[in-house]
Amino acid sequence: MTELMLDTANLEEIKFGFSTYPISGITTNPSILKKEGRIDVYARLADIKKLCGKEKSLHVQVVSAETNIILEEAHCILDRLGMDTYIKIPASEAGLTAMKILAAEGVNITATAIYSSMQGILSVLAGAKYNAIYYNRMEDNNIDPQTVVTEIRQFIDNSGLDARILAASFKNVSQVVNALNNGAQSVTVPLSILTSAVGMASIRKAVEDFKNDFETIHGVGSTMLNIS
Repeated sequence: MTELMLDTANLEEIKFGFSTYPISGITTNPSILKKEGRIDVYARLADIKKLCGKEKSLHVQVVSAETNIILEEAHCILDRLGMDTYIKIPASEAGLTAMKILAAEGVNITATAIYSSMQGILSVLAGAKYNAIYYNRMEDNNIDPQTVVTEIRQFIDNSGLDARILAASFKNVSQVVNALNNGAQSVTVPLSILTSAVGMASIRKAVEDFKNDFETIHGVGSTMLNIS
């Protein structure tokens, strides 16, 4: 099943996203939280978790770069937000070590900051259920993200392991579509990308034209509710 997630910690964006789009989860990181200003981080995450309920996943990232502190942060996050929270861990050496330990404990892991096929493969082997590849950032670094997505997906399929590609770091709709077409099972995007996808002037014009054509025959204000 293909999944669409929102990359935000803004409560109004989340509420709107849940009511409008087929969203299956929320991803956050320290940079996203920074956009919300000087907030009570755990209180905000708890609010997001409440909005997610049992049906949608919440992904929360550790901050430390040292394995032992990553483990402590992960356990703190789980204690505060619940064991079904996904712990986001950068796929560094310290991060991979932490992933192996946490996976053995049954913790849900989202590997992040993935820039290469080998990095993604290592994350899958370390027990990450979601593997967040940075699509736009790879393009900025002259790395072909489509090849990376394809190669990691092929490895997942061949290995039979329970893992998914979670493509992230998008700047436009085309990148999202390309990631999905090349094998990403999940994508996480800012709300702005979704609104841009359905907010083109040509779409608005088509809707207005349909309305005007209908009213030309049946009168101003006519809809399928009030025609005879």
